Amino acid sequence: MRRFGAQYQLQMKIGHAVRPQQEPFRLGQSPSLIFAPREIAHASLTSSGKFQIQLFGLGLWGANGPLPIHYTEIALSRRDSNRDTTLVDFADLFHHRYLTQFYSAWQSAQSAGGGLDRRESESFSFFVASLSGQSLEEIADSTLSSHPRLAAGAHLVREARNPDGITSTLSHYFGVPFNLQEYVLHWIPVAPEEHTQLGVPGPASVIGEGALVGQMVADRQHKFRLIIGPLNLDNYLHFLPNGRDLPKLIEWVRAFVGYEYEWEIQLQLNPHSAPPAQISSCQRLGWTTWLGQSMNDLPVIGITYEPEQYASIRQL
Repeated sequence: MRRFGAQYQLQMKIGHAVRPQQEPFRLGQSPSLIFAPREIAHASLTSSGKFQIQLFGLGLWGANGPLPIHYTEIALSRRDSNRDTTLVDFADLFHHRYLTQFYSAWQSAQSAGGGLDRRESESFSFFVASLSGQSLEEIADSTLSSHPRLAAGAHLVREARNPDGITSTLSHYFGVPFNLQEYVLHWIPVAPEEHTQLGVPGPASVIGEGALVGQMVADRQHKFRLIIGPLNLDNYLHFLPNGRDLPKLIEWVRAFVGYEYEWEIQLQLNPHSAPPAQISSCQRLGWTTWLGQSMNDLPVIGITYEPEQYASIRQL
């Protein structure tokens, strides 16, 4: 049924057609006196090009049907003994409408069958986005598609964002190991008017209160590091400043922590995936260049940089 709904996009949704001839299939029930061994009795293609699907249950006939059992015997006898399917075909008029309505009710509560097959009738994403505090209009134009973002709604809805939430989400999405190192040292620039200067009165000139040596102060509260790897060389290239996965990684981190924290990534390479530098190769100095081969099984530390500084670089 999902296949029919997804394949025939130009036709109305299953269960919403005004007349049965507007649908590419017909549903019915095969009269039988046995308990249903399976759901579908048989399926065939009619001369008019419609799919005919007969079920064992969910209809008027059979041991589990609402009609007395002798009605099933009458329909079965007329079909098999007299080759007269009039009674069965008449009942299938109601079976088709009832079963399509039944499927439509089931489909409306399904995430995949209810929307991913036909985008114009998708409603489940709106429910998930509302529960996780997201707007479908805002995330529609993002580099990161809305479906994985909504799938991580359980992590995004929490006010306290923990390292396990972001690392598990990123590992699942990109398919590579992620680890998060907290409290990374970084330097915060001080505004020029707050610099300590001799002969200039103000709070910045009072020793023990606001006096500073230099133009920056050390901080460990507002920066973290994402350690990605160990990676093979292909995955390593995807996370370089011009790699294809970097814009999606930036969107993921922004979705989790916004713009409040500074962050950087450190790429680690499998020890035997780092190619030694060669003069005739196309390796890039500082990015994909290593002297010699690894002598142990420890990961090779690659480039460490702040992705936000490369957010506008065109991907290769």
